Amino acid sequence: MVFRDYILNVLEQTEEKEQRFFAAWKRGVELVGERLFGPKSVAAARTRDDLRPRRDLIAAELAKESCGEEQFLTAMVSFFDPAWGEELVELIDCHKSFCGLIYNLDHEQIEILCELLRNYQGWPEPETNS
Repeated sequence: MVFRDYILNVLEQTEEKEQRFFAAWKRGVELVGERLFGPKSVAAARTRDDLRPRRDLIAAELAKESCGEEQFLTAMVSFFDPAWGEELVELIDCHKSFCGLIYNLDHEQIEILCELLRNYQGWPEPETNS
């Protein structure tokens, strides 16, 4: 069953889903703060790799955020790098389940995460110019 579901997910990967994911990603970046993502601004970004989470800034910012903001930021990072998202979850005070992670989020944050979940196709490694 898992293998079949994986194949269906791959077959459903489309440019439209990528565009929807990127639009939701940009909304999330604007909501949590552009300074934590880069190397480009939301206005200048053409792909999601232009708005990659910035590890050094996020680590410092996490402790300053409210509970809901911590949870939203951690969820956003999880789309980029699930292992890093797990590390961040351990640093915040919330239940470590999916529901616990989204419990304190407002309607807009939940809406963004739902759109990201619906359209997530993995985060490909950036292309290198070699």
